[in-house]
Amino acid sequence: MINYTNKFFNLNIFRIKDIQLHETTETNRLRNIFDRISNSRHLLNPVIVGQYDNELILIDGANRLSTLNEIGCKLIIAQVTDYKNRKIKLRNWNHLIYDTEIKDVKDFCDSNNFKYKETTYKDGKKYLKNNHNCVLASDISSGKTLLIHFPKRFNETIQGLNDFTKFYFNVYNFDRSEEEITFSELCKYSRRKGILVEFFKFRKEQIVKIAKSKAKLPAGISRHILDNRVLHVKYEISKLKNDKDIELKRNELNKYLLSKIDSNKVRQYRESVIVFDE
Repeated sequence: MINYTNKFFNLNIFRIKDIQLHETTETNRLRNIFDRISNSRHLLNPVIVGQYDNELILIDGANRLSTLNEIGCKLIIAQVTDYKNRKIKLRNWNHLIYDTEIKDVKDFCDSNNFKYKETTYKDGKKYLKNNHNCVLASDISSGKTLLIHFPKRFNETIQGLNDFTKFYFNVYNFDRSEEEITFSELCKYSRRKGILVEFFKFRKEQIVKIAKSKAKLPAGISRHILDNRVLHVKYEISKLKNDKDIELKRNELNKYLLSKIDSNKVRQYRESVIVFDE
């Protein structure tokens, strides 16, 4: 399949303390990942780091990094990307919250002094596209839609997002939904009732700004798209618990990657796939 050098994708080993996070961890996912990693000898999937000048920004894998840090690891394997490269696309996840309705959102907003107004989905979507201090909450059963506003100052907007997501984080079950899946498709195909929450767009520069600040994005909003995402790189967790001999470990990793390539044990997929986890 691939008879390239390992520079076709850039995998490296970094000290965890040198990587900056731009989002919080998600409690349920973190617990599941913690159970899986803490009971395993190997880490399979590298996190993804965006290099922006001299900064290393974690753009995917906050729960994995937090788990490794919690079990005593000082190092982590990361796939490194040039965060300024236009090929690295910044998208959003939408949140589909189950077993709740638009009245519950209104009650939460009223109790927490959030400004909102009722709107059509079409008009709310248009407003969300052109403004950066609001979210759209839409009932996939009734079609009722709310436009919820936050303060316009960037730091206050981020705080508003964190305060709003308290409505459902650790309260209701929810799934991340790709923004390519339309509201009408969810209304048509979803087997469960719920509220779709859509977020305003971020720029990469804002992600870097957030990573450097104390206030982080709520988990599961930013979504980065890149070519040649690397999965299933088997690496012993015990080696990540000591940050001595880091160059030696980097050389060993490179040899391991080349051995996999040379023995035809690497596959590259271009098509979209649907995977049922075992």
